[in-house]
Amino acid sequence: MWRAVRTFLVAFLLGLGVSSLATPLVLRFARARKLFDVPDGARKIHARAIPRLGGVAITAGFVVPLLAVLFAPNRLGAALHADTDRLIAFIVGMAGIVGLGIVDDLKGVGAWGKLSVQATVGVVLWWGGLSFDQITVLDHPIELGVLSLPFTIIWVAALVNAMNLIDGLDGLAAGVAFFAAFSLFTIALIDNNAILALFAAALAGSVLGFLLYNFSPALIFMGDTGSMTIGYIFAACALWSTSKRSTALSLLLPVVALGVPVLDTLFAFARRALTGRSPFSSDRGHIHHRLLDVGMTQGQAVLALYTVCVVLSVGAIVIRTTDDLRYGGVLIALLGALAAVSRTFRSQILRSREAETSVPTASTPEDAHAALPDVGGGSGASTGDDGAASTGDDSAGSDDGDDSDGRS
Repeated sequence: MWRAVRTFLVAFLLGLGVSSLATPLVLRFARARKLFDVPDGARKIHARAIPRLGGVAITAGFVVPLLAVLFAPNRLGAALHADTDRLIAFIVGMAGIVGLGIVDDLKGVGAWGKLSVQATVGVVLWWGGLSFDQITVLDHPIELGVLSLPFTIIWVAALVNAMNLIDGLDGLAAGVAFFAAFSLFTIALIDNNAILALFAAALAGSVLGFLLYNFSPALIFMGDTGSMTIGYIFAACALWSTSKRSTALSLLLPVVALGVPVLDTLFAFARRALTGRSPFSSDRGHIHHRLLDVGMTQGQAVLALYTVCVVLSVGAIVIRTTDDLRYGGVLIALLGALAAVSRTFRSQILRSREAETSVPTASTPEDAHAALPDVGGGSGASTGDDGAASTGDDSAGSDDGDDSDGRS
């Protein structure tokens, strides 16, 4: 296994090179055909139309290393040939997801149309042997039986849509995918799973090559082609790894590594259900939107979420190294506490801003003197508060301008 590390490095560098070279070509094509993601002034926060279809470059960066290994006379290529049924299912399923993404980026596809294709892809994977047939919990195997197919379909659709929903800021989805791919690569080495390590290395290289053009200010977006394809690869990798460890860990590890998009999707569905809306409707309540609402710039919000992704990736590796699911529970509890603290912090900031905007602005010394009883403090403190409020409003407006410019 460790002798194949050089092959993994080549796969990573090849994915990086192909993606970084293909992205400008896709960018030029999208501009020539006027294939832009147009801002809507609400959920889409970029200031001007940005070319999409960057997912085509990510797909190319992922596929080329696999083809190189598949046709190379080495042990890893032989291992792929020996697993023909699952490899064919993986390729057919990926073609379906990529095709769905391209059509969605060009013409748009409704929620039920997407789910139909994703369900069909889940059936293809299940038919080819990429499925959850049993769950091993505490060394006790539980056969899924007739539940294997729906379980596999739900798994594929969940991860595909989780990555799709998190793609809301420049560089966010690509960065999340890179950190998750790195953690899964490390786990694959621990499991002696050469095929999973190959997939993770190729994916890490391809998203990193695209990230060179997608980090704020983005020149191109990955679109649904990119986000859904990335989610599909993670879902299929988990299915492929079930033969190497218990299904419980096979489920938990990618969920932990992809904790940011998974939790964001769960909260989004719960939020919409509680307000009586369709779970597939769009809104501006995602975690990245909330970070912008408390005053972060795009770059700050993305870096903050990158930090969370690093913690989660390390957590996934620790869980696999110790083979103890209790570490997963501790990690989830810590994330819950962090979310509660963040929510409280956000509420305090919003209340502070409301209080600042309610303070009258004095245009003359006489107005300032007349306003002193209303703000209820000494003259020095009141003047300082007014000045701080005015400066804070100006800076907040500047930040909003930076956010818009960041997407331009």
